[in-house]
Amino acid sequence: MKVTTRPVSPLAGEADINGSLASRLVVENIMEDRKKLVVLTHGGAGSDPAFADGTAIAGQICMMSLQSGEPVIDSACQAVATLEDDGRFNAGIGSHKRNDDTVQMDASCMDSSGTFGAVAALEGFKNPIHVARIVSQSEYKMLAGRGANQFAADQGCQTLSPDQIVGTGTDFSTTDTVGCVVRAGDQFACALSTGGIDDAIPGRVGDVPLIGCGLYAGPDGAVAATGDGEAISMQVTALRAYQLIEQGMDPKAIVPTVIAWFKETTPFGIILVSKTGFAGGTNRDMAWTASEMTH
Repeated sequence: MKVTTRPVSPLAGEADINGSLASRLVVENIMEDRKKLVVLTHGGAGSDPAFADGTAIAGQICMMSLQSGEPVIDSACQAVATLEDDGRFNAGIGSHKRNDDTVQMDASCMDSSGTFGAVAALEGFKNPIHVARIVSQSEYKMLAGRGANQFAADQGCQTLSPDQIVGTGTDFSTTDTVGCVVRAGDQFACALSTGGIDDAIPGRVGDVPLIGCGLYAGPDGAVAATGDGEAISMQVTALRAYQLIEQGMDPKAIVPTVIAWFKETTPFGIILVSKTGFAGGTNRDMAWTASEMTH
């Protein structure tokens, strides 16, 4: 709601004081009713920074979704779905193959109200993040393998044939993930998707679908990680990074702090947003973008 005032006749000698106070009150009320929107997207630790055009487009789509009033978690999922459809990143149509030539994908989403959903080792569907979002609205929190496939089919999710996977094995590391973190006023959300490790055995699952490992969102912010899934999981990375947000640490200080938890030989990247700011970083190359506005 936009607050406005109509002119009044001030008492003699009070024009400047009252006029200044009235103007300040109007501005403050307008700003209180406008939400700060922040979106960060990444193409994964090891992704080519030249592909930041893809993360920028995903961020723009997310921002437009927020502006239209969509829930923060749906907006984050829209960004990740865009990255899944890009083909240059290890997710969706760009996913790596396992050592038996199958493609198994993981995805998850979470918001600051505690909504969470994930899929693991999903096969044959174009946008695993959409399946994860539907899981978050069901009685379940995570579905894997054949059960996840059947669930996605029952929900009418768009399928993906092997010949539609066009980007496999090019221009990215063996471990990267795509992700997004979002702020809309006091609400936060995050989403992740990955094709997993190139040439891994079928059934291998990393950090992406594990709450508190690859991602975490709460009332104070949202975190999304990328890199070596086993190392990220063992550090319970996203939850611990979120706890630093809770403690009031500046996001720009959190990023190098969390990166330091990992060996230099371990690929890792992170994006995060809080009520006080946002930041991203990696110990490898990474395509990522950030944008903010008031709406």
